[in-house]
Amino acid sequence: MKRFVNGDEVELQDDGAEITRLGDRLYVRTPEGTFTAVAVRVGDVTHVSYKGRQFQVEERQNRARVSSHVGSGELRAPMPGLIVDVRRQVGDAIKKGETILVLEAMKTQQPFNAPFDGTVTQISVSKGDQVTDGSVLAVVTAAGVLGE
Repeated sequence: MKRFVNGDEVELQDDGAEITRLGDRLYVRTPEGTFTAVAVRVGDVTHVSYKGRQFQVEERQNRARVSSHVGSGELRAPMPGLIVDVRRQVGDAIKKGETILVLEAMKTQQPFNAPFDGTVTQISVSKGDQVTDGSVLAVVTAAGVLGE
C-alpha cells in the first residue's frame, strides 16, 4: 500500500509486526522487541511518534502540507504536550539516534532523537514548557554543514 511518509512516497509492507492498542498507547511487537508508539490523526494526516522519531503519514500528498522541515534537522512537536527533559544544549555535537529532549503527550513520554550526526544548532524549549502541535523544538545541522 502506497502512502506519503514525511512527504516521500513509500510502499508500506506488512513486516509481521503485531500492533496492540492499550489506552492511548500502541504497543508494537517486532522481531527486535516490543516498543511503544503514539498515533494521532489530524484531518487527513496521521502523526506517529515511534522509537524516538516522528512521522507524518498521509494517503495522498497534499502539496500545501509538504513541510520544508522534512529532512532539514528540525524536530517538531507532533501534538501538544509538555517538555519533561532537555538533555542537550546548543553547540553540542550529537550522533544519529541520541536523545535531545523528551516530550510528554497523552500520558506517554516520547524522546526526540538526532536524525543524523551533527550539531545541535537550536533548542527552542526548556523543561516544563508547554508546546503546541507543529512547534519547532530543536534543530540539528548535519555534520560537515558548519565546517565540522
